[in-house]
Amino acid sequence: MKRDFRKLFLVMLAGLFVISMAWGAPGSFAKEKRIKINWVPYSIQPTDPNGEILKWIEEKFNADIDVWNMDESKFDEMVSLRMAAGEIPDFFRISKVANLGNYVNQGVAAVIPNGYLKKYAPNIYKCIQENAPGFMDYGRINGKMYGIPIVSPTNIFHLPLVYREDWLKKVGVAKAPETLAEFEKLMYKFAKEDPDGNGKKDTYGLSNTGMAAVFGAFGVPLNRWAKDDYFVKRGNRILNAAVAPELKSALALLHKWYQDGVLDPEFITGENTGGYWALSHAFINSRIGFSCSGNYYHWIPAGDYSQVTPDGKKIPCDPGAIAKEIGLVNPAMKYAFGMPLQGPNGQRGIFQFNRLMNFYAFGKQVEKDRAKMARILQIFDFASASPDLDQRYRAQWGIQGKHWVWVDKEHEEKNFLPPYDKQDGYNHRLGACLWSDMPFPPKQMREQWAYQHGLNKYGIESVIQFSLPSMVKYGAQLLKMRDQMLISIITGDKPVEWFDQYVKDYMRAGGAEVEKEVNQWYKANHKK
Repeated sequence: MKRDFRKLFLVMLAGLFVISMAWGAPGSFAKEKRIKINWVPYSIQPTDPNGEILKWIEEKFNADIDVWNMDESKFDEMVSLRMAAGEIPDFFRISKVANLGNYVNQGVAAVIPNGYLKKYAPNIYKCIQENAPGFMDYGRINGKMYGIPIVSPTNIFHLPLVYREDWLKKVGVAKAPETLAEFEKLMYKFAKEDPDGNGKKDTYGLSNTGMAAVFGAFGVPLNRWAKDDYFVKRGNRILNAAVAPELKSALALLHKWYQDGVLDPEFITGENTGGYWALSHAFINSRIGFSCSGNYYHWIPAGDYSQVTPDGKKIPCDPGAIAKEIGLVNPAMKYAFGMPLQGPNGQRGIFQFNRLMNFYAFGKQVEKDRAKMARILQIFDFASASPDLDQRYRAQWGIQGKHWVWVDKEHEEKNFLPPYDKQDGYNHRLGACLWSDMPFPPKQMREQWAYQHGLNKYGIESVIQFSLPSMVKYGAQLLKMRDQMLISIITGDKPVEWFDQYVKDYMRAGGAEVEKEVNQWYKANHKK
């Protein structure tokens, strides 16, 4: 009898533990003072102050949350206007990473004390430290933490390297190149050996997006038409990729290919002739045999993996935007994916989009209210990174079975239920907007496809992924100088040797000031 009683007690205790875990320790905030919070999240639809998820979180964390609804198209302007009027939110999103420094200089952003993020947002802290090491440094200014970095989970995948597979066979090449030397031979074959078999000299190896593969083989993360600065580290020096010494060698090669008719002479206007930005019309219309256009998901062929319907049936996946266009225009085309090329110095890589997307920061007044800061961090941690997937998805997408259902929980695949499947941003109306993306390793089937094709290997990230004041001041002019230099040298308007003069001019035009500030920031804020 005594043993039975102990069993019963243990069962009851286990049950209480399970309930506590499922509901995030209900009542853990009930004995604490109820607080008011002003919160500015990412929101594409106005939040209903009585939204059922907002009310659920308010009761769970014993807080009254006033969500400031901002027009996303004018987000920064609206936030700045309210701040200028003296209205500083307790917690707010900074949509442009360059603005963190502005808010600090204006005295409206609070310092986050050392150890607070780790203590009160342990899941966010762990996720960033494990999957985006070093990114926490971006939230520091003069050694103090002001911003929680928001890191893209899917920008771990680099630009795709795509070849005309049917052309490879036509010119007698068995597989996609591994080295820059192999790549060069193939590009000449595509340009010189009539791979489309029409008897005309109307094909080229590559155009503007394909240059990224060449730059990457020299260790330079440059995307010909990227409108941002990208930085590399050489020894103890951080420098803009636009003045990296290796760029000169890459340009010499591209100039040779231009002269030899291997590089499409229309590279200046680009592969896309209109419509959706990712489409490479030059590739789709059989003008070039290699492209790095778009992103990985644009190239996924129909049926390359299975997607699950709301009733649990597995069906072939839909094609990506470029794959769909190829199916319409050139259905006989076969294409294959390659890996980043190994260059003459043993370097291997290709441009990878920045992962730092934006920041969240506290209003200055919260600096003196540590209890409020802790509560906000706990809410943000729960909604963004709770290890309980059901709870996290409830905080992000609404109620399971009413707004959405799992179709493959292992791969975190869900489907929205009618009528919410036709309502973009419905979750924001409910108040399911107090969260942000975290860099968890993607598990969805589409991203598994990217892993299988090695798109997570050899990407080159910029060492600096946000703008400092000097970059804002000189950025437009320096980007213009960079693009003019690239075109001038590749087309032969300027000799390759002119690159050295360009570097001097670039540094005098503000590049030196940018480099000095970048290196000072890196030294002051980047932990070894």
